[in-house]
Amino acid sequence: MPGVTEQDQVMPHAFLPILTFAAAWGVLVLTPGTETALVIRLGMNVGHKAALGAALGTGTGLAIWGAGTAFGVSALVAASPTLYLALQWAGAFYLAYLGIRLLMPSAGVHDQAEGAAQASQITSMGAGYQRGLLTTCLNPLVGVFDLTAFAQFIPAGVERVSYSLLLAGVQVVMAVAWYAALACLAFSLGRVLSSPRVVRALDMLTGGVFIYFALRLALSGLPA
Repeated sequence: MPGVTEQDQVMPHAFLPILTFAAAWGVLVLTPGTETALVIRLGMNVGHKAALGAALGTGTGLAIWGAGTAFGVSALVAASPTLYLALQWAGAFYLAYLGIRLLMPSAGVHDQAEGAAQASQITSMGAGYQRGLLTTCLNPLVGVFDLTAFAQFIPAGVERVSYSLLLAGVQVVMAVAWYAALACLAFSLGRVLSSPRVVRALDMLTGGVFIYFALRLALSGLPA
């Protein structure tokens, strides 16, 4: 079509996966877990500054995971497609395990208890930042999710590393915004997210998303 460049044709194709990725990531962020419990407990028992510190630390941890995945996956695909395929299958099994676990009753109790225990040791914004950073960096689920999602949401015709970093940026912005809101509204939102019905509904929704991603990842690893 006259006046339409190749870049104009790629942009809508590249923008839609970002929205889909954001929706999937939003489900995971909204699900009460260790980070959620940490921020809520800090907001209620220590103060907004410590909770905001944990939110920023979580964002930093996500940025580290995202950057590592963006550069690491591209290098791994180029160096050893077989090893990357094995990593795909391992990620699929892990996500399926997490999904099935979340579909079982009382799935989120351990994470919430762990977050509460961590919060009891924090008294300042700096300590909150360190705990949020450490909690996220030591969470293998973030790495598995990034590996799974980045591989599936990168459209053809775009530069893989740059697009992966863009997806990582979406992760960081959404997570920090949500956890910062939790930090400022810890009392009211904390009561809602602590409701057994809400926790159960979010666990089931997240479990379904994990199983869906596991199936997609496993099918993408099958020979054509």
